[in-house]
Amino acid sequence: MVSGLRANSLAALVMLVVEFGLGLGANLYASLPATDHHRGALAAFGRAVADGPVVVSVHALLGTLLLAAGISAVVRASLARRAPLVVAAGTALLAIIVAWGSGTRFVGTIDNGASLAMGLATGLAVLAYSVILFITPPAGS
Repeated sequence: MVSGLRANSLAALVMLVVEFGLGLGANLYASLPATDHHRGALAAFGRAVADGPVVVSVHALLGTLLLAAGISAVVRASLARRAPLVVAAGTALLAIIVAWGSGTRFVGTIDNGASLAMGLATGLAVLAYSVILFITPPAGS
């Protein structure tokens, strides 16, 4: 069970690094349509995926895949019945939820605070998954 959690955590770490790069690119080089401003979270997400610049669409879709990876990690950590793993996986999932929500808020408001929250939450998720990799033994150990 722990080896599956390690693989899950490593995959999430890779996705988070890619997501961070896409987010930087989107923030620096993509223009969001003015029609997206002041939309609700789900409407903003839908517009970002369907009508946004490619980098924004990929960023939004990968963020959604990260939610699935985060849920999977929490389930695996819970099945392993090791409290530190559950706490780390839960922290990572919460950070991903905050980043996802901040992203949809950013699309709807272009608020710098939402962009900062995305970046900080991503950093927290990276830290949490790194802790999982650090405290779990590699397969065959």
